[in-house]
Amino acid sequence: MTFDVLIIGLGQIGMRYDLNLDSKRYVYSHASAFSQHRGFNLVGGVDTDNRAGKTFERKYGCAFYDNVQEALQQHDPDVIVISVSTQFHKQVLQDIVRYSKPKVVLCEKPLSYNIDEAYEMQQLCKDNSVQLFVNYIRDSDPNSIEIKTKIDSGEYAGLLKGVVWYSKGLIHNGSHFLNLLEYWLGPIKESRCISKGRLFDNQDPEPDFSLTFEKGDVVFLSTKEENFSHYTIELIFENGRLRYEQGGEKVYWTPVQQDPNLPAYKVLSHSSVYYNARSMNKYQLHVANELWNMLNQETYALCSDLMAITTLESIVNIIKECE
Repeated sequence: MTFDVLIIGLGQIGMRYDLNLDSKRYVYSHASAFSQHRGFNLVGGVDTDNRAGKTFERKYGCAFYDNVQEALQQHDPDVIVISVSTQFHKQVLQDIVRYSKPKVVLCEKPLSYNIDEAYEMQQLCKDNSVQLFVNYIRDSDPNSIEIKTKIDSGEYAGLLKGVVWYSKGLIHNGSHFLNLLEYWLGPIKESRCISKGRLFDNQDPEPDFSLTFEKGDVVFLSTKEENFSHYTIELIFENGRLRYEQGGEKVYWTPVQQDPNLPAYKVLSHSSVYYNARSMNKYQLHVANELWNMLNQETYALCSDLMAITTLESIVNIIKECE
């Protein structure tokens, strides 16, 4: 069984991120993911940019529309992707439920800049029997899923402390790690501002802060994107260290062992266990896989609307604390 997909928004994540890359090795966009997945049928794309539309038609052999209404008069998709700018998410969702009844809407993050609006979007989907998910890609990454399993099982035992480095704004980039740690470590119990930081691109705050999750404490520290991109998580457990580097491109676990020279001491081993280094090369395909699992009533790993709103509430609270 296949499911029809319509993409609204043919910008970077919608289509452009991997437009000139080898599609067998890299799947960064919705268009590439759904066109390659055997469980989906990409039926069309919507954008106000005609040049983007022509590129989409040429690349994927699908119909292009310059408005949502026309697209939904021609198609009855099971899945609709919202990958327009955040400020237009709610309006597009309103158009979707006005003209169609999809099974699922997959919306880009953040769901909204406003908590009340995010709840309104959630309710709009509930009222129209539409399941709403938000594209926090790392929740669907096989490496992230395996790490969660090992934390939950106690194989990675007793989180002591953690540090996150992020750049390019808390709302758009740091939120990925905040959401991922909520996925791994449970709800946030407390937040504390360390430093207000700056506004990236004059709009996205970059504070330093600490969070107490259900399973432990983690400090978030911002760096400057103009120097270099730095997206790393380090979690120290009682029995080892987890390093999640370069946004997940390099992930490894280093266990604790007795010091071979000083047996009274314990140290980190010189040998580490590495996760699949190429997993994040196809992060959007992983999301499509999990969405297919969900539609077929199988176990799945996707960021729900509620989890995305929880992440947004945490971000808003942190920003307020640091004002």
